[in-house]
Amino acid sequence: MNCIGVIGYGHMGSMLVNGFLSSGVLGVDEVVVTSRSQESRDACAAAWPGIGIARANREIARRCRTVILAVRPQETTEVLREIVPGMDGDEHVVSLAAGVGLTELEGLFSGSVTRAIPTITSTIGQGTTLVCHGRQVGMHDALRVEGLFSSIGNVMLVEEDELPAATILSSCGPGLLAAVIEELAGATARASGLAPDRALCLATETAAATAAYLRETGETPGDLVGRVATGGGVTEAGVKGLRERLPQVFDETVAAMLVRYGAVGK
Repeated sequence: MNCIGVIGYGHMGSMLVNGFLSSGVLGVDEVVVTSRSQESRDACAAAWPGIGIARANREIARRCRTVILAVRPQETTEVLREIVPGMDGDEHVVSLAAGVGLTELEGLFSGSVTRAIPTITSTIGQGTTLVCHGRQVGMHDALRVEGLFSSIGNVMLVEEDELPAATILSSCGPGLLAAVIEELAGATARASGLAPDRALCLATETAAATAAYLRETGETPGDLVGRVATGGGVTEAGVKGLRERLPQVFDETVAAMLVRYGAVGK
């Protein structure tokens, strides 16, 4: 009963299992996984010999005290309804679903409920998982879950009303930044004789180095701009153009994403 159960072995579920086990925070004898797909269950068993494999969601509820719901938002409440009859009430349910709130989850399960929003960069042990605990979560359960997600990156505790905006930055952010990197590289290649693959390589490495610089030095982005964008220089011309156009672009982008966030899981 002290095992961690993971329902769903798609991109997110497999990332968590791989991260928890690779980091050593859990052993294979402490994890039980299930998936609707036999192929996914077989893949998990092959990747991690000795791991617990359950054939049904309700089996996870019987065998595990902490149950992570790594299914699509549209399936989350359905799965929770399915497993609740087999639970004692002292389990800790952790939902990864965006758009499915604590009130809805706690309406189906009266015990401890936490929402956690990992990010794709957790695959390489970086990035931030957002964690929002429900009203029934005790200190022991809170620390247990936070410790698990700390093994695959950083953890930030947030209030539920902060989750939509924080999710845009932490979970959606890698996709947004990847699109910016791609567009910057593409524009540079189109305006010059630099090969597209070389432009993309340079843009990617520069983005990674810039993030590392800001993190290591503690400087703000504005500080870095001031260091690089000398008066009348090339960088200053580029930054000026971005600051004239990007605020509106990003305001519209974030507004559209917040609207979409409210519709996810419905």
